[in-house]
Amino acid sequence: MHEGIDSYLAHKLSLAPAVENIQKILEIGCGSGAWAIQAAQTYPQATVIAIDISPLPPRPLPPNMEFLQLDVTETLPFEVESFDIIHVRFVFVHLPNGKQVLENIVPFLKRQGWLWIEEADSCLYEDGPQGLGPSLQLFNKNHLSYSRSKNVDAFFASSIVSSIQELGNFSEVNDIGIKCPTNGKDNDPNIQVIGQALYTSFHRALTGSTALKWNAAGITPELMEGVFREAEDPSRSVYFNLHMTWSQKK
Repeated sequence: MHEGIDSYLAHKLSLAPAVENIQKILEIGCGSGAWAIQAAQTYPQATVIAIDISPLPPRPLPPNMEFLQLDVTETLPFEVESFDIIHVRFVFVHLPNGKQVLENIVPFLKRQGWLWIEEADSCLYEDGPQGLGPSLQLFNKNHLSYSRSKNVDAFFASSIVSSIQELGNFSEVNDIGIKCPTNGKDNDPNIQVIGQALYTSFHRALTGSTALKWNAAGITPELMEGVFREAEDPSRSVYFNLHMTWSQKK
């Protein structure tokens, strides 16, 4: 996943303008640690703290990077206004009470600091005239029902700009929406790469160790077969709705 987005960003950390005099960076939900490592290498004078609820896979880390195993839905052990940049990628779509978590992390950002977020809705869309196929329609319906039962916003990405603006403590909120195809069809090869990475992650989530959870939510193996068939159909235009935001605090 990181490689696809890194390629789209032309190996930059964000779409935000260049930021100077960076002392401290926080990444929330760091996963493999790839972005945090890149940030530590980009800003060798800064301290980069990466957190995730799961352990970091064994890998060499830059000397200015630190990993902490923490749950972002709980109280975090950081000082108020201590970070120049806070980065979050594909986290809120998994969290209950995502807007509250967003509100809770903003105080850790310094004045004039930057909040960088990349997020995708967990339901799928169709850009073609025929609309979503029956399997994808049923998937969206069942997935949305399951997400709501867990107080998770499946459309967090679509409302991310308004969620940040409602906080009232950002001087600017910038956003770009990207339609990432599930079948690899796009004129931009970088968007093709992101779409394939998102689809691979989506496929893995439905068929891996969490398959029983989805089955209980009404997303059965039979439904999954139909979802994959429609998502991969070259005659369709199924896509993930990805948003990249960069917002500066007042």
